[in-house]
Amino acid sequence: MKMIRGTLKLALILYICAALSGVYVLSASARITPHEGDEDTMLITIEKGDTLWDLCQEHLTDPLRWRELSKYNDFTNPHLIYPGEQLRIPVAMAKEVVEVAEEELAGYQEELERLKVELAESEATRDKLEAEIGGLNESMAELKGQLKALEDSLKSQEKLMDAVGQSGEAIASSLKEALAANKDAILHEIAHLDEHLEAVASMLEEREMNAKATHELIEATQAEVKGILTYIEANQKAISEVKMILENAKGVHEELSTSKRALVFLTTVAAGVGLFVIGSIGGRSGE
Repeated sequence: MKMIRGTLKLALILYICAALSGVYVLSASARITPHEGDEDTMLITIEKGDTLWDLCQEHLTDPLRWRELSKYNDFTNPHLIYPGEQLRIPVAMAKEVVEVAEEELAGYQEELERLKVELAESEATRDKLEAEIGGLNESMAELKGQLKALEDSLKSQEKLMDAVGQSGEAIASSLKEALAANKDAILHEIAHLDEHLEAVASMLEEREMNAKATHELIEATQAEVKGILTYIEANQKAISEVKMILENAKGVHEELSTSKRALVFLTTVAAGVGLFVIGSIGGRSGE
């Protein structure tokens, strides 16, 4: 009879130990166990593909600081974390990340405004150059028309001079002088037009080169503006998300879930019943 009572006591003790260790086993099965929280920390949820290295890069700006997370969490294995688990990180670090990101963002926004001004100036320069090029092309066309007219007039003068040369000497002498003077005037005008045309052609070439360079500058600036806008948009979204996390973390303290509360309650009841039974058995054995 004493042996049966002893065996029963041992079984009940083992049952109580198993019951009391239930919560511990449940906690030990988790790979990350965040410490109790306060207003200086917040919880983030692990997503698929996350590593402590990546999370520290994202939230703490330095992946080498991942070991600091052990101050706020217990890890079964820091190299094995799974989606859905929660990780506690210091709010101060997250705030620091936001402040740095906002400073960088402000710098990029200033650069964006500068580029917009530069782009507007370049576009104005391009429009001016294109207008000048159009005017120079018109001037060249006009000069070429005048030059052709003078060349045609020169040919007529030369034919007239040949005809006069075949006439009498008295008439030919005075006409030749007049025609020669007229020819010289035409040649002088042609030379002047050639110089003017050459100058216009040089100006046109310069304007076209400047227009090409301005167009390339505009394209490069537009690409840079597009890149900065994409960067700003992505960073504004990230900053907003972190701020939302920080806002949600204000005044929030981690509490036991309903299932954990129930488990603790049932474990306590089971342990109490077991201790009562052991006490009863011990009392009877003493009788």
